[in-house]
Amino acid sequence: MIKNPFRHLVYDFKRDDSMGYRIFSNLNIPDDPRDNWGMDYVSPSWINDVHNTHVGDRCFIFGTGPSLIDQLPLLQDMDNEYTITCNRVNKWKDRPFKPWLHCVTEPGPLVVWGAAVGTAYDVPDAVNRVACCWSTVYAKDWNWLPKAPDDIQLRWQGSFGMGDYLPPIPTAWASPLTISQLALWMGFSEIYFLGNDLTQMGQAWDREQGTTKYPRNIRSIMECAERLNRDIWRNGRRCFDCTPGGRMSREGAMDYKPLDEVLAVHVS
Repeated sequence: MIKNPFRHLVYDFKRDDSMGYRIFSNLNIPDDPRDNWGMDYVSPSWINDVHNTHVGDRCFIFGTGPSLIDQLPLLQDMDNEYTITCNRVNKWKDRPFKPWLHCVTEPGPLVVWGAAVGTAYDVPDAVNRVACCWSTVYAKDWNWLPKAPDDIQLRWQGSFGMGDYLPPIPTAWASPLTISQLALWMGFSEIYFLGNDLTQMGQAWDREQGTTKYPRNIRSIMECAERLNRDIWRNGRRCFDCTPGGRMSREGAMDYKPLDEVLAVHVS
């Protein structure tokens, strides 16, 4: 048998019952993202306004995994950092910081076709709020970030935000990974992920019984994380998983860096 000379470049994710499956055709998709994947819409002006406004800065993008419980002592000064949170983070009553940006990246949290965002997903003390969806969001105090249909996926079409045009962004199957493309568009040079345990059980507000709203498709998330990691480093930027025991770093999709080491280095 002839050995595959490129075998070392192919990431073979472990498969188990927690992974989940969902099938997409990925057919008949326009090749050029500048065609906005065939979507007919007018890009909100705020998107161009924020382009490359944070070149040289770092940001911390939060999931809601149970590892955040043990990291609480390290999070006390997060108000001095650029922080991005997502979804139901307001259930985490021990959160010691006010998010710089809070986001939702699915239609489920939207009410009346984007006229409002459900209270379970809102974070009133966030400085900025972004709703990322393929349909327009009109909710008061929220900015709409266009998202591509779910056939457009980061693991296949790649990461966006590091060029001169931002199309409707592909899904990465986990809100922190999806919204990282906005952080890249804003110019952040270093991205650190926290609370991305990628477990089906356990949340920052309940280590044992807290659950995601719906079961995760872990396989899709992992493939997106690996592609995102490659794209970021190839473009001269940096990203790390700061989730202790998190699946992304444990299985090699992204390098791990302890949060205390990151916080010991202050970006000028």
